[in-house]
Amino acid sequence: MNAKNKDLFFNENDDETVIVTIAPETSEEFDVEIIASMEIEELSREYVAVLPINPTEELPEDELILFRYSEDEEGNPEFEGITDDDELQSVASAFEQYFDQAANELYNDQDYLKDIGSYVPGIKIK
Repeated sequence: MNAKNKDLFFNENDDETVIVTIAPETSEEFDVEIIASMEIEELSREYVAVLPINPTEELPEDELILFRYSEDEEGNPEFEGITDDDELQSVASAFEQYFDQAANELYNDQDYLKDIGSYVPGIKIK
């Protein structure tokens, strides 16, 4: 992913959400937020994990969707569905490990609990 797109999708400003419209050939377009990206060397491709912005019955709000990610000659992002079951399983496993590791790092870092006394009086974390 080029630096321009990385800055766009994963900006430091938590007040802004970048919404991407996916327009599949076989169904209606839908809006998503890109929450993670990774390159999988074994597959020689880059992938993104997205969440739907406006959940529907077909796209629940907690349904993680995985796409192949690439860029055209001008650096514009392109998203492609993953149709190969083995590739999809490999990508899903890689993202699952990524999110598990991120969650473990977040919850193993006790610094996030130091301010809890300001939210819940009487509780002190040492």
